[in-house]
Amino acid sequence: MRTTSAALAAALARPLGSLARLWRVERRDGVVIGLTDHDHDLQVEGTLYRARAGMVPGAVDARIGLGVDGLDVGGPLDDGAVSATDIACGRFDDARVDFAIADWTEPEAGRLLLAAGRIGEISMTASRWRAELRGVSQRLQQGIGIAYGPDCAADFADLRCGVALAGTGFEVEGVIAAATATAIADPARTEPAGWFDGGRLTILDGALDGLVVDVATSTPGGIVLARPLPTAPLAGCGYRLRVGCDKRITTCAARFNNAVNFRGFPFTPDPGALETT
Repeated sequence: MRTTSAALAAALARPLGSLARLWRVERRDGVVIGLTDHDHDLQVEGTLYRARAGMVPGAVDARIGLGVDGLDVGGPLDDGAVSATDIACGRFDDARVDFAIADWTEPEAGRLLLAAGRIGEISMTASRWRAELRGVSQRLQQGIGIAYGPDCAADFADLRCGVALAGTGFEVEGVIAAATATAIADPARTEPAGWFDGGRLTILDGALDGLVVDVATSTPGGIVLARPLPTAPLAGCGYRLRVGCDKRITTCAARFNNAVNFRGFPFTPDPGALETT
């Protein structure tokens, strides 16, 4: 059951509407962004909702029971609100979103919450973004348990894997000497070719701070990325680089000496190789 103030209830009952739609986004890093489709900024319940022209909401699909609530919203890319760099860096991934309405003539009356959830898929074109809001019940559709297969099911260096990173050379930090959107150079990297193939690069400074991208190939002094960055990082930015793991038992044993923690089933027979009778 939704509750609202008497003043907002009166605004909802008026034949001539004066309602504005509000989106409150709380990212995992604690940053809160308020957006509204009204033509002026609104201060509602302690959050500043900034007017953004071109904000286009989709239909709210509210259901009784465990069905997945659906809502999507889009708008123009804006460095002051939702920027291409922040999206590419994953800063909006799984962000908490509240969708509500308020009386723009009396914002102190509060808001009426219509839907809440977390950002799922978010996409960009040249100048616009669009995000899908997933309800709480969406998490019930995620698979639980393990799948049988020859590859390891653990994430490299997590609790199930158990590989230690400190002092092993499996994770290193450095400073970018030069970079493009698809490659970085650091002459201090002397590891053999292929050492970081399939690994992970994290930018630690600048506009791309926090961005994580997979590594395609590595050579002494150079890293080629699996996908282009939204912009080339500046020389002098710090980075963290993690070694790659192809999740095969031979790699786990030879490179990491960790076969005892291997979380796959390398000796499971291939069903396609079994003859039927």
